[in-house]
Amino acid sequence: MILRQIWAVYKRELGLYFRSPIAYAVAFALLLLFGLIFSSNVSQLNNRAPADNLNFIPSLLTFLMFLVGPLMTMRLLAEENREGTIELLMTLPMSETAFIVGKFFAVWTYYSVVLGLTLVYYLVLTTIGVPDHGRALGVYLGAWLYGGTVLAVTMIWSAITEDQIVAAFLGAATVLVLYLADLAAQFVNNLSFTENPEFITGLANGIRELGLTAHYNSTMFVGVIRAEDIAYFIFMIIAALFITTRIVETRRWRA
Repeated sequence: MILRQIWAVYKRELGLYFRSPIAYAVAFALLLLFGLIFSSNVSQLNNRAPADNLNFIPSLLTFLMFLVGPLMTMRLLAEENREGTIELLMTLPMSETAFIVGKFFAVWTYYSVVLGLTLVYYLVLTTIGVPDHGRALGVYLGAWLYGGTVLAVTMIWSAITEDQIVAAFLGAATVLVLYLADLAAQFVNNLSFTENPEFITGLANGIRELGLTAHYNSTMFVGVIRAEDIAYFIFMIIAALFITTRIVETRRWRA
């Protein structure tokens, strides 16, 4: 039953994405940017295709996700909160979990399509050289999970507020904090006023592990696929969706 509910929400939401001018504008802008940078890189190659000429695409996308992710999710729940349609939808025989999961998979599918379209550049590289296939797999798998995590986290703010702009701003701020966690960890690790350096080291490591870049830039980006990194992204997605579901449940009770 719940799978049928998820599928119904997924189809509805995915249809809205592919009828949305904003969705096409975001995809076009990203692909145009990647195309221009890729063309510049390829023009400098001499019959070879090093992995670095492919990896800039997912790495740039993961950096831009602190802006793009909130744009993708800001209307998912905020718009329905503002128009009051979420209360109407919640009167249907549908669980909050199915409602949230269906919406999430729809936006993740849209992101996956955009990411998948960049594989055309990888095909171009195979015609002029031999790119590192193993590294490419790690890069794209990491970018896919990274994107899913960002989308799940930013959905929380879309559920909290009725204003799409506010949801986008707060979502971007949250993702930026997670993105800069590695820098924060380095700052904490350099603190010298404490008499307990082991505590500082442990705190710095904890902050680093909570961040996004520690599980992508130093591992998957270089072709190293670790189970703990995959587990981190999956945990973050599940945790964010759980929080979003609880928020929607609270709204339903108040209604």
